[in-house]
Amino acid sequence: MSEYISIKSLAGFHNINEQTLMEIVEYEIVPVKRTETEVLLSQEYLEEFERALRLRLDLEVNMQGVEIICRMRNQIQEMQEEIDRLNRLLE
Repeated sequence: MSEYISIKSLAGFHNINEQTLMEIVEYEIVPVKRTETEVLLSQEYLEEFERALRLRLDLEVNMQGVEIICRMRNQIQEMQEEIDRLNRLLE
């Protein structure tokens, strides 16, 4: 079972405004779990979420750009996995 971290805790850890993180959530860069009081991020997606955060804050990429970069990166990873699978079949 996956462990979760709240967006509020993540904002405190990074010492940034919670709304900045909610922008990433709203663009559905990674899936989140919503409760009545919290938005939770699976630790499985923490690295991807923080990558999006770095693009937004450190490189000042707008959210549309962050979304495109993250989706393209995921597609490249999926294609690489497929190439690896096909190469194993050919061996």
